[in-house]
Amino acid sequence: MKMKEINQREQRCIQLYDRFKAQFERVLTLDDAQKEYYPNAESSAFNRMLAAKYAAEFTMLMIRLTSHMEVEDFNDNWFFFSDFIYQDEDDDCQMAIKGKQKEEEL
Repeated sequence: MKMKEINQREQRCIQLYDRFKAQFERVLTLDDAQKEYYPNAESSAFNRMLAAKYAAEFTMLMIRLTSHMEVEDFNDNWFFFSDFIYQDEDDDCQMAIKGKQKEEEL
């Protein structure tokens, strides 16, 4: 029974890696387009290699992070990260960060 759970989790990690890799490839291609680079075979291969590296590192980080957290802890941290990143662009995020800082002061 335990072996099946491990295999399912590993499968989900592989799927997550594939999603991250595809997203990083899109971001790298968009970055190149904004820098007015023209895509070619060499740059496309390099972007795929970078995307695989970034996806592997990010997936490993997520696995390590979640190995020491419950679902609620992970959700709290994830929302904090997103609020922290977007606080200059979104008033709700700014309010959430200020609220979190007040909680920590108490």
